[in-house]
Amino acid sequence: MPKILKILQEDHRHHDILLSILENQVKDAHLTGEPDYDIVSAIVDYFLTYPAEFHHAREDKIYEKIVARDASAAEEIGHLDEEHEACEAFIKAFAAALSNVLGAGIITRSQFANAALEFIESQRRHIRMEESIFFPTALRVLTTEDWASLDAELSDTADPIFGSQKEGQFEALRQEIMDWQSTREPANDHVPGDHKLRL
Repeated sequence: MPKILKILQEDHRHHDILLSILENQVKDAHLTGEPDYDIVSAIVDYFLTYPAEFHHAREDKIYEKIVARDASAAEEIGHLDEEHEACEAFIKAFAAALSNVLGAGIITRSQFANAALEFIESQRRHIRMEESIFFPTALRVLTTEDWASLDAELSDTADPIFGSQKEGQFEALRQEIMDWQSTREPANDHVPGDHKLRL
């Protein structure tokens, strides 16, 4: 398995964990009245930065090589850049809803929950597409030389939550992840693989 693809698949597992925690926060808010806004804010900050600036950029490079190798295969995937733009639009919409809740804006609990759930579903839908169509197509179309070139271009940017250079602003979220993992069932319906992490 090419190094870049391993990183992207691991990213997807991490993203699914964060989406599950966010979903739990939104559902818990119906019972307690409020989610933990520190946790929610940290998840929003993460999705506004790492996936948008690094994860998607790496996928775009793979897609460019697929287009160069096999235009018909690229058509089967669809417009990945538009997919990524849609992902960013959903996280920005949810970030705006969160800002309204924390600031002086007017927003109902239902509107906030809907923005969160739309973001969660958009991300899961995107991950499913990439795992079932994009990545298999890339493995089928690209050559050993293509993957070597992509791996050589990889930056050493570390995931600020799950990577080796952990950022302090996400410390509370890391603790939430560990607490969540200690209580969850081992099965997961969104992305296959072992989600148990050491943070």
